[in-house]
Amino acid sequence: MDKLNAEDFGDNLRIFIKGFTAFVGRKYELLVRYYNATGIKLDFPVFVAIMFLLAICAAVLSMLLVQLIPSKLFDNSVLLSVVAFISVMSLIIAIPISMRNSRVESIDQNLPDVLKHIAVVLRAGSTVESALEEVSISDYGPLADDLRVTLKQLREGKSFDEALMNTALDSGSELFRRVAIIIIDAKKAGAGLANVMEAIADDARELMRIRRERVSRTMMHVIFLYVSSLILSPFIFGFALTVIGFIGSGISCALATKVNTTLFFLDSLLLVFLVIEAVIVSMAVGVIREGRFMKYVLRTPLMILAVLFLYEVGKRVGGS
Repeated sequence: MDKLNAEDFGDNLRIFIKGFTAFVGRKYELLVRYYNATGIKLDFPVFVAIMFLLAICAAVLSMLLVQLIPSKLFDNSVLLSVVAFISVMSLIIAIPISMRNSRVESIDQNLPDVLKHIAVVLRAGSTVESALEEVSISDYGPLADDLRVTLKQLREGKSFDEALMNTALDSGSELFRRVAIIIIDAKKAGAGLANVMEAIADDARELMRIRRERVSRTMMHVIFLYVSSLILSPFIFGFALTVIGFIGSGISCALATKVNTTLFFLDSLLLVFLVIEAVIVSMAVGVIREGRFMKYVLRTPLMILAVLFLYEVGKRVGGS
């Protein structure tokens, strides 16, 4: 019985390791694909090595900066250096994804103008290939590059539907993918491409207007969260803890008691609170801006680093 249980456990462990390895491999390939789309002229392993060296430099520099002006309370230089190292290493994931998101935003913004441009060219009597060629040489940013790939696939013998859908999927833009599906379905139904593209362009422009209004209306809310949670509260907490330590030292001298243990617990409690606060702020900004709380979670390590650094600054300002 024990032998069978051991064999089952071994089989389950091997299945788990195999599935986990496959999952990590897929995520790594996706990250490399995002990185290749950033246009950085370095291989991904070289980029990781450079970021690793920068992370070590940031950890050492943060420790030296904190120890340059010693605190009269507890020294958190080691914790700050570890957070600095993790924050810089997180940029290995954050930089490719952020640059890809910027590229997707550029595609979404230029898509209505591109559709209008193609519709005008088609109404002038040109073919789809000529319209794509004219748009691909225009100043439409990354979308022009993607349409250049579509034109290349058309000339290689692929159908318009297949080439357009492949380009929409590779672009990463959900709006472009939906537009491609609508265009393909309308084309199969026999509708005119020019009329369809003009109608889609108007809808896409309206959608982008709504997005811009949401960003502008939530700007003050986001600024308030950043300033109050990431700047003011850690500085005030560090300043107040120094004042409490100063008062506590006077009380301990008068009453012959020790308050170091209580201050150490309070310092640790504030650190945990500030870290949790930074995580909540990153999620709240994602909900306010995009309606998704995981949208800006990659900024969390940098937010934690800023919070801890300002906390240490507040302690030193209070001690001065």
